Amino acid sequence: MPEMILQYFQTNSFLAHGYCMTWRADLIALHAISDFLIFASFFIIPTALIFLHYKRPDLVHSRIALLFSAFILACGLTHLVGLVTLWQPIYGFEGVLKAGTAVVSGLTALTAWMLMPSALKMPSASTLKLKNDALALSINGQRQAYAELERAKFELDARIQARTRELREKAEALEQVNTSLSQYAHLASHDLQEPLRKMVSFSELAIEEEASGGPELKFYLTTIKQSASRARNLVRDILNHSAMDQSKPDIRPLSLRQETRRALETHELAIRERDGEVAVDMPDIVVMADPNLVLQILQNLIGNAIKYTPSDRRLKLSIDTAATHRGFDYTIEDNGIGIDPAFRDRIFQPFSQLQPERYVKGTGMGLAIVDKAIRQLGWKITVEAAHPLGTRFRISIPAYQLVQEGELVE
Repeated sequence: MPEMILQYFQTNSFLAHGYCMTWRADLIALHAISDFLIFASFFIIPTALIFLHYKRPDLVHSRIALLFSAFILACGLTHLVGLVTLWQPIYGFEGVLKAGTAVVSGLTALTAWMLMPSALKMPSASTLKLKNDALALSINGQRQAYAELERAKFELDARIQARTRELREKAEALEQVNTSLSQYAHLASHDLQEPLRKMVSFSELAIEEEASGGPELKFYLTTIKQSASRARNLVRDILNHSAMDQSKPDIRPLSLRQETRRALETHELAIRERDGEVAVDMPDIVVMADPNLVLQILQNLIGNAIKYTPSDRRLKLSIDTAATHRGFDYTIEDNGIGIDPAFRDRIFQPFSQLQPERYVKGTGMGLAIVDKAIRQLGWKITVEAAHPLGTRFRISIPAYQLVQEGELVE
């Protein structure tokens, strides 16, 4: 057996292929170059397949790729041996190599047909493209749906926050109303008791005086009337102050100069009685505001100026406006008794009267109404000492509420 195998690899009894070609150089070169190029190509192809197999082991049918690599490499080796046989008659080795190549070729062919059904089921490139396009559309649809969900979530969160903020503001407003009502109940009960006590006391005195025919009856009746008027005014101011919480401002364009004239007209008689001097220096400014609130503000401030100017002093009232970097200021200045700086934070509180009632008649609600109206309009008010005497109320009005030639100022 070993001798038979060795006979396949003996070369003594054979001639090289070159003898068959009579050693023609051109013919030998043609065969040699062709066999070498075929071998080189058959070596490069399986190398690429093996490299692909190790880099992408996930590819389907990698086994057939390895078989094809072995088959192609074996074919390449047969051409390499054919090249050698041009000079060396190693026909036995060439035959063994061809037999091995035949085995590998058969296995490759058998495996190829065994894999044919599954290969036929593989989708074509056009089918894969259609499926990829459909998948891309599905992904885009899911992304759009996700974006819609995110947008809906954002809008819902915004609505929840807005609703929460609205409920919080309403709760705070309700708490403020409750606080105001408690304050009204406490202070009004105290302030109303005084005129009612006077009315009862002087009514009893009037009855006794009328029975005895005394001369003080008229004084008693006058005092009763004054006390009743004060109680009525106090109730009116409380109702006005409370009603401001229940209604929204009716915002519309209005002329500040015209509203100033209307406010002065309501106090015209009192100003004449005091021989008052009123100076109004302002252009015809038009703002977006509630006429009723503006009139209440101006009437109360002008009324305070008249009320707190001593009767032995000629009333002087100055009203003007001045532009600022945030809008403009509306100023009312008097020459009254002034306000102690220590009490300036208290003057806008309900029922706040810094002067005893025997000196100044009032309900203590005027500046509280002014303060609430100012806040509802989005304005600001400050109080300063005037020179040399009196008080200056400065109302700051924002520029965005100013109307110019029919349009809001930006």
